[in-house]
Amino acid sequence: MKLPTKLSKLLANTTIYSTFIASAVLIASLAYNRSLESRASRYLGKKITYIDFVGLKHSSKNDLFDLIQIRPGDILNAETLNGDIKVLFNSGTFSRVDVVAGYYKDGVKLIFKLEEHPLVALVEFKGVNELNEQELSDGISIKEGEIFSKKKVTESIDLIVAKYHEEGFFNAIVKVRKKHIKESNEMEVSFLIDEGEDIKISKINILGVRNLDVEDILDTLELTEDGFIDDGTFQETTFEKDKETIVNFYKQRGYLDAELEDANWDLRRKNPNTQEARVIVVTYKVKEGDQYFFNGYDIEFDSKLLNCAKNPTKPHCLAQKTVEEIKSLQAQYKDKKPKDSPLFDKDNIKKFFEYTDSDVGEIFDFGKYTRDKQIVNFLYSQQGYIFTRVIPEKTTILLTKERIDELERHEKQVNAKKADADADYYNIERLRSILESNPEKKGKKFIHTSFLVVEGNKGYIENIIVKGNQKTLSKVIKRELLIQEGQLFNAALVQRSRERVFNLGFFKNVNVDARPGSEEGKMNLVIEVEEQPTGTISLGGGFGTQTGFSIFTEVSENNLNGTGQRVSGRLELGPQRTAIEGSWREPWLFDEPWALTLSGSYFNRQLQIGSFLGGTTSVANEVSTYETNSLALTVALEHRFWINWGHYHTFSPVYSIATNPSSLAQDDVFLLVKQGWQVKNTVTNGMYYDNRDNVFNPTQGTRADFNINFVGSVLGGNDHFNRYNPSLLYYWWPVDFTFFNLIRKNALRRWRIVFEHKLSMSFTHETSPIYSTQDKNENRYIEVQDQLYIGGVESLRGWELFDRFYPAAWVDGGSHRILYGTELRIPVEPSLFWLVLFFDAGALYDNPDEVIISSTSASVAASTRDAQLNIRNLSMGYFRYSWGFGFRLQIPILPLRIYLAKRLIWDNSRGWFRNHPVDDSFQFVFGIGDRRF
Repeated sequence: MKLPTKLSKLLANTTIYSTFIASAVLIASLAYNRSLESRASRYLGKKITYIDFVGLKHSSKNDLFDLIQIRPGDILNAETLNGDIKVLFNSGTFSRVDVVAGYYKDGVKLIFKLEEHPLVALVEFKGVNELNEQELSDGISIKEGEIFSKKKVTESIDLIVAKYHEEGFFNAIVKVRKKHIKESNEMEVSFLIDEGEDIKISKINILGVRNLDVEDILDTLELTEDGFIDDGTFQETTFEKDKETIVNFYKQRGYLDAELEDANWDLRRKNPNTQEARVIVVTYKVKEGDQYFFNGYDIEFDSKLLNCAKNPTKPHCLAQKTVEEIKSLQAQYKDKKPKDSPLFDKDNIKKFFEYTDSDVGEIFDFGKYTRDKQIVNFLYSQQGYIFTRVIPEKTTILLTKERIDELERHEKQVNAKKADADADYYNIERLRSILESNPEKKGKKFIHTSFLVVEGNKGYIENIIVKGNQKTLSKVIKRELLIQEGQLFNAALVQRSRERVFNLGFFKNVNVDARPGSEEGKMNLVIEVEEQPTGTISLGGGFGTQTGFSIFTEVSENNLNGTGQRVSGRLELGPQRTAIEGSWREPWLFDEPWALTLSGSYFNRQLQIGSFLGGTTSVANEVSTYETNSLALTVALEHRFWINWGHYHTFSPVYSIATNPSSLAQDDVFLLVKQGWQVKNTVTNGMYYDNRDNVFNPTQGTRADFNINFVGSVLGGNDHFNRYNPSLLYYWWPVDFTFFNLIRKNALRRWRIVFEHKLSMSFTHETSPIYSTQDKNENRYIEVQDQLYIGGVESLRGWELFDRFYPAAWVDGGSHRILYGTELRIPVEPSLFWLVLFFDAGALYDNPDEVIISSTSASVAASTRDAQLNIRNLSMGYFRYSWGFGFRLQIPILPLRIYLAKRLIWDNSRGWFRNHPVDDSFQFVFGIGDRRF
């Protein structure tokens, strides 16, 4: 084909120009190379006497020396020099690398002239309202402190846009502004974000539904249509998750063949004829298939012993020639199984199944079936058989008389060979009953499952690999694990190890995965963590019954340099309390599970005490006060052992002085003020058991604790007593917001309705000084501030600290105390806000032989005697009670506790509780913090 004349000329001219330019570039290149060669040739083969790097602002010369091969004293050669230039350039730190050579001290000096890429000094986001800036920062390629790269900026823009699309903001626009600070060679990067409007879901269509209710399916989806309550925000990740949800919904209702033929979403205008806002329409198309019903399980073992039954001539079967002989051998080892027998028998496994034989004829729930299959693996993995395989063999039975008769004939033939004529493997009788009583099920499909358990070999942990920890040292994570490399795998210990790592408080998420090792019988345990900030500077407030309102500021680092150490300092100010505290904690002393804590504090407190004024129908009293200043030091050791056990020991000397007693204060207070500075030495020894799933927000588990405070006596000081403190915390949750899977939303499984039960007891026994004499009439062995009190948000909500309806003896405090509280917590947002329904109970007691009566009132004396610790006063009628409701708001700087509480007493005549006869109104109870007993 002949080209037009003008086009031919244009191509010819272009070819001439291109040839000319290429020739010029080639000539210049050759000339440059010859110039370089001629300059380098003067120094090649000579000894290098000096090497230096210039142009550095962020890089270290020592690090660069580690990169290159050439060294002073070497003979300069072109190959090594060119290789070092390439290494420096390919490091990604430099945009230009040049070498200048010259004579120096009978040799050659080499100067590497370097131009560094700028470092990223700042990454900021402007215009972010709907998303979390921290999540955006974590998800992008460019990071502060790293080398600036245009490619990373472009990648980051794409990642931010993709994140907004995932959250339903399809109109989001991201631009970038860069500022180069030449003096420091740093770059500040600002992402300017126009989020646009989020596009709502106007309609979710589910097509192909024949046998189920579309509304029931829609209720299980996390995506919702835009409405009065639901916001209808579209998220692509949720869209993908909902595809699985629909299929699982069908399978849990027996439609095991169900699948999605299509799933898509479209952007549309609300009205195609106008320019109204765009909306999203989501469409799923379902293929249902047949519905299946459950027909029971059976379990078979592929073990050496049963292989002998099938082929008794195998060498390892020895003299076991017949099935009868093998059964005889099993009978001999009824309590102790032979080595080659299965680890579990059928009955031991079946008792863990959700499905039982009584469920034959029920709809086949694929979720139950999957959990039953997994429980077999879990049981074996607890014994180290991580490689156990559970192979299901399903038999589909069409519910007809002909099929049942056929199965019955087959079963008789099999049982005859097994010498077990009565076995009903396929539940024949049950199937006949279903066919007769439920004729509508005729022709339906029933599934019988036989689990073949292949025990395999035990699995040993070859390597433990920690991933995702940028700051935290790997050993900090590994030392919390209850299993180590080389040990037998145990699924229960792995799960508890995951909880222990999470309870450190350093990570948002902790995931554990088992992967094949280098050879059969070995596996790698991969622990992947997602870190969260551990350093805090907080400003908040607190309110307690005895301490009143206060504000505080606290600076702490809970994971110092990634070592797990904690340092903190706290300043608290209030009209009744001023405190300065500092502490340091090493949780693994010398890499052993011993924790060492050192702390010091200064307190100025205005303490309240009750003063008796007398009364008739009720006890009237007035609150009096005095002030204390104290300095305290604490040394504490804690040791964890076994899995959930620990013991702890503390020594705490406290130096204090009491001043400024009010006019109505007790005589004991004036005696204390008279003594001036006092010393109180305390040693605490305790032991605990703790298996709570989450120490920050527990939903199940127990914390049991028993400790003894030894005060004074052989320790010296001015206070002398022992105090015994048993306590119990118990958490359990009966249901989550799926309400036993009636609402099938996985997101609701975090919303657990939790019961908390607390029981605390304190019993005080007075001792005496050993190394000195002390008149306890002048200087009490148990001072007034050492007494136990009851009331307020910390112990008995609805009753005041010195309530006028208490027995008279309670006003002065007691030597013994029993407290009980239970709460029902209903989450509104599990990590932030709970509704609470509670019941509290409490009582104070005095020692029978240590009743001190400072009043001349006979009624007070009688009341004090009635407060003695004895069997009679452990009755329901002696305690004081309250119930109420409210909420817990867990704002980090201001954790609020607000309740309405009503006083209760025990009515012996009715054998039940009743409102207080004098004041049955609800009391407002307010607290900041969680200072419960």
